[in-house]
Amino acid sequence: MIKQYCTITNDKGMHVRAAAEVVKLVNQFDSDITIEHEGREVPADSLIHLLTLAANCGKQVLITATGHDEQAAVAALTQLIVDGFYENS
Repeated sequence: MIKQYCTITNDKGMHVRAAAEVVKLVNQFDSDITIEHEGREVPADSLIHLLTLAANCGKQVLITATGHDEQAAVAALTQLIVDGFYENS
């Protein structure tokens, strides 16, 4: 199991398009991946659940992955979040 804290950097936070990018990315991995915010943990492959996190800009989330490609999954998801879900220019 790998865990990594990450801070949401894009202005709009975890909104629909950002959550869709997360789902698209995590579906490339076999590991079970979750994202936790303020004590609420949800599966990272569920758009609806990700939206319920209400993770705004500046908020910290905890990414957890378990599986054979867990390191790559956490690294890729962390990079996506740090890059602002491809929205920061």
